[in-house]
Amino acid sequence: MSNTTRKKTVQAVTDQVKTVVGKAQEETGKLVDSLVKEGEKLRDQTLKLAEDAAGEVKERVEEARSLVESAKTKAGDTLDNLEQLFEERVARALQRLGVPTHNDLQDIARRLDEINDRIKSLANEPATALPALEPEKDDLKLISGIGPALEGKLNAAGISGYRQLATLSAADIEHIESEVIHFSGRISRDDWISQARELYAKKYGAPTGGA
Repeated sequence: MSNTTRKKTVQAVTDQVKTVVGKAQEETGKLVDSLVKEGEKLRDQTLKLAEDAAGEVKERVEEARSLVESAKTKAGDTLDNLEQLFEERVARALQRLGVPTHNDLQDIARRLDEINDRIKSLANEPATALPALEPEKDDLKLISGIGPALEGKLNAAGISGYRQLATLSAADIEHIESEVIHFSGRISRDDWISQARELYAKKYGAPTGGA
């Protein structure tokens, strides 16, 4: 084979290789572009799914948080109700036994403070001033609805006579029911005032002067 023929053959093979490589590069470029586009598409879809999932997760978290807060509130209310019920039952048990409760002791302490203040006031008054008259001592248990425990509470609060009960004002009733006997509506329900007037008139033969 002559040199000229050899050169032509080599050139022909080289040209074929270049053509094949060029086509391969062209196809590779197209494939790369396709993969890039698919990758971008997948990325966008993934981001969208992630955003949707994040939104849904956030909603579920908010719902769970709301349920937890609601459960905590209900549990707190239930505990408060149970605590109040327990305290009321303990108070009633102590009252039946005639044992003073914490509130009773506070009332007694407050009454003692008032007595001490009154003694100090009397000590500073002129010698000619007359001492305050003690209220009459009556059997308050004769009034329906007043037992030994309630009589003890009333006496500790300075109420020991029929006249005092017969002349109670609305403010007095509210104070006694909330601060002394701890029974709302008890005085009106058992009509202590009318009973006290009748017992006073029967014992002392005179009206109390109440309305």
